[in-house]
Amino acid sequence: MRKTAIIFFVLLFCKATQAQVSFKTIVPQHPVVVGESFQVQYAISGAEKISSFQVPFFEDFRFVSGPDLYIGKIQGNKGSQAVKNYVITLEAIKPGHFLIHNAAAIINGKLAGSNEAVITVISKEEAAGRAERTDRSVYMLRPGEDPYEKIRQNLFLKVIVDRKNCFVGEPVLAVFKLYSRLQSKSDIIKNPGFYGFTVYDMVNLADKERARETINGKIFDVHTIRKVQLFPLQPGMFSIDAMEVKNRVEFSRSVVNRKTEQEIVEGVLHNTNDEPTNENAEVFETSIATEPVVINVKPVPAVKKSISYNGAVGIFKISTLLGKSIIARNEEGSFDVIIKGQGNFTQLNAPAINWPDGIEIFPPQIKDSLDKSRFPLAGNRTFHYNFICTRPGKYQLPSVNFSFYNPVSKSYDSVSSQEIELEVSTTEKPKAGISEKKVPITEKNARASKIAAIIILSLVVLILIYWIGYKKEPVAVSGKTKTVLPSADEILVSAAALTEVTGKEFYSILHQCIWNFFGQYFNLSGSEINKQMLKVKMNESGLLQATITRLILLLEECESGIFTDAIENNKKELLEQAERLLAEINLYLFQQA
Repeated sequence: MRKTAIIFFVLLFCKATQAQVSFKTIVPQHPVVVGESFQVQYAISGAEKISSFQVPFFEDFRFVSGPDLYIGKIQGNKGSQAVKNYVITLEAIKPGHFLIHNAAAIINGKLAGSNEAVITVISKEEAAGRAERTDRSVYMLRPGEDPYEKIRQNLFLKVIVDRKNCFVGEPVLAVFKLYSRLQSKSDIIKNPGFYGFTVYDMVNLADKERARETINGKIFDVHTIRKVQLFPLQPGMFSIDAMEVKNRVEFSRSVVNRKTEQEIVEGVLHNTNDEPTNENAEVFETSIATEPVVINVKPVPAVKKSISYNGAVGIFKISTLLGKSIIARNEEGSFDVIIKGQGNFTQLNAPAINWPDGIEIFPPQIKDSLDKSRFPLAGNRTFHYNFICTRPGKYQLPSVNFSFYNPVSKSYDSVSSQEIELEVSTTEKPKAGISEKKVPITEKNARASKIAAIIILSLVVLILIYWIGYKKEPVAVSGKTKTVLPSADEILVSAAALTEVTGKEFYSILHQCIWNFFGQYFNLSGSEINKQMLKVKMNESGLLQATITRLILLLEECESGIFTDAIENNKKELLEQAERLLAEINLYLFQQA
């Protein structure tokens, strides 16, 4: 108190600082609850030089930390001004109205002080009572009150990304949240598309992740609908499509005592006729959506790039492990290459290894141990090699080098494992054992074979679609030579094989085929590959609105299969639907050419 009084007394006899200098005390305008922390800010703008900054003694609060200095700029009528903001964090310890004393500093060579301010502290019981009274009014629709404006203020959807600029392979964290203070039922009618990214799911609707957040003094129930890590595949501008949610909100005609209830489902449209009616309630339907987010993906720098660099982005370590250091001739050995750290594990390829002559290597099996709660993705990827050697002797298994781009240091790093000695004895394993393991058959190999088959099939179908759009057969149409579409039987020859692929791979391949088809027709690439741009192009081409709607629904059905655990529909029917629709559109565009 004595220090504060001295500062105040001195300030009374000091000249005011120049008019363009501002020195303000800023405190929360809403009541603070006992036990909560809050901040007092002393902001100085327009000052050329500041020294001897002193804060008062806060006798009615518990000091937590500070002063922390933050430097920024504000835009005014006469241009931008530098601002220095001194922040002190305090904790309220008792209810009441309390004076926050001024701070003092020498600004531009003269002693100056900020204004005093008053802060209100309320008890936890009073805070709970206020929240209950506020919540009651939220559920009631008063005469003349706009229900849709009330919904807009108390029910909304947000997408939060941790960055909008990144390098190829550097992850982007995207979180989709639903904020609600209402009695409502929400149905996710469209999941976002993540074109140009490898997607790793961290949280989805089934995890039922809920929290409470305060926004502008109002407490919201927050549901995390989806949380993903997105790993860019190539440089360019790529758009994260909007997520769309349909809502049914119920308002009471009188004040009620209830808690916020929010039900969220996915792809299940409610039959309102089967639901019981509440005579004291009104129900309103709305649709909300997130804004599309554009991510600028930059190529990793070409300067000082290692020859062995193969697309890894993050921070990694490498080690190797030999199953047995001594094996017999023709005995199967094992060798593991283990990459640990954090980064784009889902895109890591096996590093090159210079195997000694005389060792026969089988393709590696990949095993991941990843923590999906960590961002960036953390854990390890193991490349497990099986090998045999027919000549006895001592072999030096080489050091394995692994290069990666470190987005923190913005430089290329390289790590290496230790060399390992292998001894092959003169003892020989029976040849029958060799032939049995010539092509190792394990669960992992079967999985790898399946993935390889899917990739090959994907390429076949992509080539097929390209062939559909560009195969040229000259025919006479009104005296002109034009291109016609192959027959339906020709189109389905390779596409029918896609019915053997299950799960998300089926939807992913079909989805990519459709986009390849229209990407070629309308010359779409990068961020242009989105449904909004496709609608524009098809409208400009004069396609019927019904045809456009059918195509968008087909794309959304594929996206639902890719990004959710939706039950598979009839795949053959879906393929035939896609073929008929693409054939119809292709024929129309051909006729308009």
